[in-house]
Amino acid sequence: LVTGGNSGIGLASAKRFMEEGAYVFITGRRQPELDKAVASLGDNVTGVRSDVSSAQDLDRLYETVTAQKGRIDILFANA
Repeated sequence: LVTGGNSGIGLASAKRFMEEGAYVFITGRRQPELDKAVASLGDNVTGVRSDVSSAQDLDRLYETVTAQKGRIDILFANA
């Protein structure tokens, strides 16, 4: 899971994790930028609109990750 993975260091980090074989979840606050980042990364990624300063968003993010993959193995708190 890479927070703020829709641009800059977060996006580059997500790409690197994927190159190493990881399935990556990325977050971003703005859906258009998040969609663009997911499209640029290709397969093995899920984008979740989320603001890390919102407890409700973090709960929804965790529920999404655990529903799809069961657990978080690595958390890169970029944002």
